[in-house]
Amino acid sequence: MTNRSGSSHRTQFRSRARSRGWLLFLSAWVALSVGVVHAAESVQYPDNFRRWVHVGTGVILPGGTLPESEQGMHHIFANPKAVDGYSSGEFADGSVIVYELREAQQKTGVIFEGERRRVDVMIKDSNLYKSTGGWRFERFWANDQTQDAVHDGGASCFACHTNAKTHAFVFSQLH
Repeated sequence: MTNRSGSSHRTQFRSRARSRGWLLFLSAWVALSVGVVHAAESVQYPDNFRRWVHVGTGVILPGGTLPESEQGMHHIFANPKAVDGYSSGEFADGSVIVYELREAQQKTGVIFEGERRRVDVMIKDSNLYKSTGGWRFERFWANDQTQDAVHDGGASCFACHTNAKTHAFVFSQLH
């Protein structure tokens, strides 16, 4: 009987060891999968965007109907693929549009740009971002290039951008 009991104990031990092995394998696979998804969702701050095509600039001064958070100088830049999209009305995957908001300073009747307040980024990938019209939306405060302030997958940004559906969800125009 001892022999059987010992054999049964070894069988249970091997079974548990196999289960733990599978559990470790499964855990590693899940961690790797999450890492790949996270890598696809990592911050994509566009380097040197101020050297891209300048689409336009607008100035919102105090006293208007827009909130204080929107006051300042609004610069819009587009990478080469996005420039083509402005012409055709269809933005190809890989198009990137940057909206930079800076303080508007006034001195002796001259308005000039001050410190950066934020950088908003639109990145076109129609396969990854189907629920937001094919666009990924990011926001960076001041000069931070690592912390994306958009935490809802871009849903809040896209809710507003649906107003520009006739121009592929892009508000700005290249003239």
